[in-house]
Amino acid sequence: MAKIILICLLSVLACVSGQRITTIHLDGVQYFISRMNPYSPELNYFLAYQYCRSLGLQLASFETKEKAESMTTYLKNAGYGNYDFWTSGNRLGTGMFLWMSTGLPFNATFDFFENSADAIQAGLLDPVDHNSNTSPQRTARDSSSGAEKGCVILKQPTLKWMPEDCSAVKDFICEQTRCYYYNYGSIPVSSAQG
Repeated sequence: MAKIILICLLSVLACVSGQRITTIHLDGVQYFISRMNPYSPELNYFLAYQYCRSLGLQLASFETKEKAESMTTYLKNAGYGNYDFWTSGNRLGTGMFLWMSTGLPFNATFDFFENSADAIQAGLLDPVDHNSNTSPQRTARDSSSGAEKGCVILKQPTLKWMPEDCSAVKDFICEQTRCYYYNYGSIPVSSAQG
């Protein structure tokens, strides 16, 4: 089994090495959309994550309604509305949906799920009153927490969020890695400092 995983990872890395990639710039962020790049294969969630990382990118997170709407508008206008795309959203290891790239829980102030049942399952909506829950989910929910319906795609044709089996093969969206380091420049050293 380990040999198969190693071969898969090496084949993905071989596809990426020396490859020129096309990115788009939306709202101050660079995105890589696998469907736009002829040498990018459709991959399962885990290999899509690895592929993004091998490019120095990460699977895309959509923490705001504006960011989610901007991407779906772009995909539809560019003719990619008939494809599913992996995002970094998942509930692996917990019952709550998190953005893997940022570690943040899904924002409960807006719902981008395809249907309300998915939003309820994600803990973003109260099963009794669908409009009352506006605070972020703070505790993990009990669930199988497995790969079945544990990862989030932008589902065609609406490109709304939908839980999907993590082993399914899909296109994916990577985004520029957030850098938390600051460039302070060099500090002049005087002879008094040694």
